[in-house]
Amino acid sequence: MEGLTAVRLLEPRDVDAVLHIQSESPEAAQWSRSEYARLAEPDNLLDTTERVLVAESSGPVAGFLAFRRAADEVEITNLAVARDARRRGVGSKLLEVATAAATCGDAPLFVEVRESNATAIAFYQRHGFAATGRRPRYYCNPDEDALLLTRAPRQS
Repeated sequence: MEGLTAVRLLEPRDVDAVLHIQSESPEAAQWSRSEYARLAEPDNLLDTTERVLVAESSGPVAGFLAFRRAADEVEITNLAVARDARRRGVGSKLLEVATAAATCGDAPLFVEVRESNATAIAFYQRHGFAATGRRPRYYCNPDEDALLLTRAPRQS
């Protein structure tokens, strides 16, 4: 993971970089500035159910991953890596840190992925996720089904 220096919680200073990465990633959920700003507020740090992590690479933000914990499940709600940082382990490191932070190994993880997003599907499969369902017409512009990918909790 050449150049990756830290994975940490989103801060207000990161919002512009996250929006830029998101704009380079049309397959990622397209959230608003206000949504990221809300998640970056210091008061949100007390809320452990919804978080955004950022990965830094020699200074600039190289990627981000958003997740939320609800009851006994963890949902990955958004993930994108800067175009010039792709295929360097940034997404894998974000997923590893998010998994450790959100689950402590005791909760299943799930994510919805556009059926046509072969790159994301392959990424999640490499990390132990398997297709467990389909959400018809989940996405719009264009209309498309979502595959529900799930990873079981670690066995002790």
